[in-house]
Amino acid sequence: MPVAVDPKSRDAVYRAVGKAGVVLIAEGNSARVKQLIEDEKRKVSRAIPGVTIQVVWVNQDTSSTPLHALTKTIYKLKKALNRSEISVVNKRLAGLGLNIPIPKGIDPNRMRPGRRM
Repeated sequence: MPVAVDPKSRDAVYRAVGKAGVVLIAEGNSARVKQLIEDEKRKVSRAIPGVTIQVVWVNQDTSSTPLHALTKTIYKLKKALNRSEISVVNKRLAGLGLNIPIPKGIDPNRMRPGRRM
């Protein structure tokens, strides 16, 4: 589930917690996703200061990581947390919540007009 989405360009930012700390996975054009990444870094650093935040760019560019190599890239990151710290960080971030602007309930785009006259 993405933690930040740009609905116009459909770029997304995902968050993972592991031995490398907090890993933000940016999907989409790096120029467009940069603002979403900065906002998410700010939120995470406020919630858990002192934990390393690393960014992995997933795209078709030569400078970014291809999707099939994502797990290998995350495993190769430098270890920063132990098992007990990972669970504490994960619980703090779960309390942070998701602020994705997805309407709850009926989809307003699929709503049919009333039949009454």
